[in-house]
Amino acid sequence: MITVENTIKEYFKPFIMLQFLSKSDFKVAQSCPTKLFYKKNGYPTTNEENEYLLMLADGGYMIGKMAQLLFENGIDISSIENTDLAIQATEQYLEQENIVLFEPAIYVNNKLIRIDILIKDKNTFHLIEVKSKSFDSTEYNNAVNTNKKYFEKVEWTEYVEDVAFQKFVLQEKYPSHIIKSFLLIPDKSKTTPIEGLADCFKIVKTEIVGQSRFRKTDVEFTGNLSELKQGHILAQVNIDAYVDNVMPQVIINSQNYINSIIGNSKIISPINSSCSKCEYRIDYSVNNGFNECWKELAEVNPHILDLAYLGNFNRTKDKPIDKLISEKKVNLQDVPVSILENKYNNRSFYQVTAKKEFLLDDFNASLEKVEYPIHFIDFETSQMAIPYHANMRPYGKVIFQWSCHTIQEPNSLPVHSEWINVIDKYPNFEFAKSLKETLGDKGTIMIWSLYENTMLKDVFNSMEHFNYEDESLKKWLSDTIQFSKGGNTRLLDLNELALKYYFHPLMGGKTSIKKTLPAVLNSSKSMIIKSYLENDNLYKLDEKQQVIDPYSLLPKIEVANTILDVTNGTDAMIAYQEMMYGASKENNAVKEGYKKSLLQYCKLDTLAMVIIWEHWKDIYASK
Repeated sequence: MITVENTIKEYFKPFIMLQFLSKSDFKVAQSCPTKLFYKKNGYPTTNEENEYLLMLADGGYMIGKMAQLLFENGIDISSIENTDLAIQATEQYLEQENIVLFEPAIYVNNKLIRIDILIKDKNTFHLIEVKSKSFDSTEYNNAVNTNKKYFEKVEWTEYVEDVAFQKFVLQEKYPSHIIKSFLLIPDKSKTTPIEGLADCFKIVKTEIVGQSRFRKTDVEFTGNLSELKQGHILAQVNIDAYVDNVMPQVIINSQNYINSIIGNSKIISPINSSCSKCEYRIDYSVNNGFNECWKELAEVNPHILDLAYLGNFNRTKDKPIDKLISEKKVNLQDVPVSILENKYNNRSFYQVTAKKEFLLDDFNASLEKVEYPIHFIDFETSQMAIPYHANMRPYGKVIFQWSCHTIQEPNSLPVHSEWINVIDKYPNFEFAKSLKETLGDKGTIMIWSLYENTMLKDVFNSMEHFNYEDESLKKWLSDTIQFSKGGNTRLLDLNELALKYYFHPLMGGKTSIKKTLPAVLNSSKSMIIKSYLENDNLYKLDEKQQVIDPYSLLPKIEVANTILDVTNGTDAMIAYQEMMYGASKENNAVKEGYKKSLLQYCKLDTLAMVIIWEHWKDIYASK
């Protein structure tokens, strides 16, 4: 039986049989040409498990939906799941003089693209790439006025090249048309007047469709469209000058990539220090891209790619790390100590040379400055491309949680207190007020990194922006915050102390609290420290009698057939998003499950700080 669909399939039979270069293929190949082979052959990547990327993607889908809503009468080609039919439909629609298409599929000479928004106005195309990356129109205008090139910054390179590839394909398909290229992106200079804007966008489902493995995500908008058109936070910026500048190289690279795809052959790239971040570095996979590139050098242990501050040591012209790799010297012990010593607080130097735990005597100067009560605090924050609340900017942070362990006097046990926001309103001022009540005006406040200080500064600075008047809170923040390096403050950064004075081989040169706590626990002989964790069932030994990382022992909570597992800051951000704005936000049992997971995770962070501090004191006292 002859049907329209069968006719179209027959017409596009060559496309189905051929390999093609897509937008995502091009992006991967630009980062490393060898990865193109791994991607097209389905090698697993760490990105598949990277929840932070998924988090960013969710924000991107919402921004994508917002962008579409700003263009009336747009036709969504992504609803056509069959790639061949989507290409055919796109070609038919583009026969019209004036039309707006969402996700049109353009195929020409082994290249396939899906353009976010394509506007045809007679003989002119407006190619609009929607991104969730933040942009600052004030900085952009200042750059333009001073003849500086804003989009030539390294951080924008991949986006400009992405648009250039799309323009190249579209121009090849329609050579007689004029093409103007734009980015449509969140503008940090804008605030929205709309309360609960983020809550108006619901991710309904995500699925992979078509031969191109196009990721289709349905987002539902439940807000007021006319309000959105007045109060959105997007900026449309013409980037033709930047696109045209990179176009010649994009064309050359594209053809090289297509040749690789058609021949199913690797483009060999030299191995170097940048491979440390390779998403194909997976231990458990048979098809391991990293191992295929590094061959026998992949199994060396300890590996040079695990050197702390690796990239920093390779910034000089002679690139010493890459030179060692080219000579197949990839053991950590192959790194000359001469290039490591007296740099970056000697973390890398100690990583290579030190064999035992130590605490430098200079720690005593910080110890003597500490005043009781000692408060160990940790915050959890969340942000999205679309603001949560009125008067917020894109990627504005909400501080939704704090945990605090307080030691009132020497040798007293730590007392825990906590706060978490579960109400859908701007929480930052209530957060600060509750923290003020707990911390008061006396004692040293311990933090791990300056992030908490930065968040307190954000609250202080936002009081004027939100017209929030509370002189008592303002004074407390002013007295607590460190406004400049070396300035007076109640805050003491334990991460800075770890960087300067403490080393343990198990930390691998790093000083995050997640690295430091397990190292400390496997050295400490303190029964008191052990009891802190036993009280929460977080102290266990493995078969080698090593202390198991307490973060891996945090109880998993099952709610509505979903396992909640909050063990890091990204998990916490995702849990908060789901608790407040997810599909189950009206389900009290689910919300309570998320709340419990968040509280137990943040509590462990501040308990970890107590344990580390007490261990350092024990080491110093034993000298």
